[in-house]
Amino acid sequence: MILFIAEICDIGWLMIVDEYVKKMYAQRSSVLNLIQILMEVESLRLPLYILLLLFVLTGCSAESADTIIPDELNPNSITLTPVDLTQGEAAKLRPFLGTMSGAFKLRYEGEKPGASLDMDIWENGRKVDSAGSIGDLFFKPEGQIESGTEIEVIISIDTVRTEEQKEICIVKISAGSGLATFTLPWNSELKGRGLIQHTEALTFTTDRPVPAFAMHATSSNQVFAGDFSEDTLSKTEWALVFTVRFEE
Repeated sequence: MILFIAEICDIGWLMIVDEYVKKMYAQRSSVLNLIQILMEVESLRLPLYILLLLFVLTGCSAESADTIIPDELNPNSITLTPVDLTQGEAAKLRPFLGTMSGAFKLRYEGEKPGASLDMDIWENGRKVDSAGSIGDLFFKPEGQIESGTEIEVIISIDTVRTEEQKEICIVKISAGSGLATFTLPWNSELKGRGLIQHTEALTFTTDRPVPAFAMHATSSNQVFAGDFSEDTLSKTEWALVFTVRFEE
């Protein structure tokens, strides 16, 4: 480096530059102040000016890296993995499930989150009510090993007729170590039904709710395929959307 600078200027110029650099650091001058100081040396050669400026900028960058420490900790995350109820061990449950059924696994990374599975009712493209909820999805019974970070959720939806010949909707949910059943009123005019579910694994953070499974129904007998986008949900005449939500 000394040989390189010596080719540009003589020892006298180096002494002048050294004096001004010391002055800048003593006064903790900014880069703009340094430029102003350098411009006062009217006879300073342009190559030396550029070289010194690069040196100062590099030094400032190193100092900034020491004072700004990025947060390398990743937030808690959840991975949702769809389960095919026609394959493997899950296929044994198929005869006991309703006509509209689905399953998925939830696995968390980091601290165990306070998660719930909420049932949201949508009508004419917007959420209008809540049909129920299962809290503390990752709950472990006393005495059970806490090392497991994954649960499987199985949802079964079917409609039945009561003795009064009224049609009702029965929702059964198996989540982790719990089992729940919900009974919902049903509009018999809704003849066509379809499922909305994820087809690939999805990883998300715990700072937002995420729809995991849904059944939609229509009175027009025109069932469409779709996903959980606002565009798809806005087209639903009626839907039961299962949403994973987290405690703040």
